Amino acid sequence: MAGETVKAEAVCLRIVPWSRTSHIVQWLTPTGKVTTVVKGAVRPKSFFLGQYDLNYTCEIVYYARGKGELHALRECTPLVFREGLRGDYRALALAGYFRASVSDHAPQGPEAADWRRLLEASLDALAGRGAAEDTTAFFVGELLEFERNVLKLAGLLPEIELGGGTATLRGERTIPVPAAVARCLENPRGEKKTEILLDAARVFGVFYAFHLDSAVDARRSVLKVIS
Repeated sequence: MAGETVKAEAVCLRIVPWSRTSHIVQWLTPTGKVTTVVKGAVRPKSFFLGQYDLNYTCEIVYYARGKGELHALRECTPLVFREGLRGDYRALALAGYFRASVSDHAPQGPEAADWRRLLEASLDALAGRGAAEDTTAFFVGELLEFERNVLKLAGLLPEIELGGGTATLRGERTIPVPAAVARCLENPRGEKKTEILLDAARVFGVFYAFHLDSAVDARRSVLKVIS
């Protein structure tokens, strides 16, 4: 792959200043994460001005260098802007959490395509929300829906015993939860009661702490913002 020019559709995950006029941008492509250097990105006459931003889906063309090196971005065309994310700090905070989680856990290789689809669907749900959905219940439900799918893709989705109202944690160990919370864990978007959603968020928080090497403080912070 080194020495080749590669074209891909990618979601912008992170943007970091590299110099006075350049950026380092991390992308999620169908085959994994790619980190590019965008030289002269913020110069007044730069071709890249307005062509990428956090949460955008873009078509990128980059020159691939060796493994672990920064690749050189040659072209970038925005495909999906998700402008609906700009109008609410809760949506932006949750979108940032989604991107960080995918950046931390998405694998390299063909399986990354499922993670990109999950991220795009989750960002689209936030960007396309209506006024009636701009509620605490909506945002916590989207958080749980995303985390449920992350656990599923990672092969760590807990077994839910709806009849007994328990969620199985690491084989014999269980977390007793009310039946309503157990049902919420199965279908977060179907639950409209905020208190049940928050209880379910605490249960998933335990699974994240046990099974994923994730930033617990970041999750706690974003949950506080959206609720």
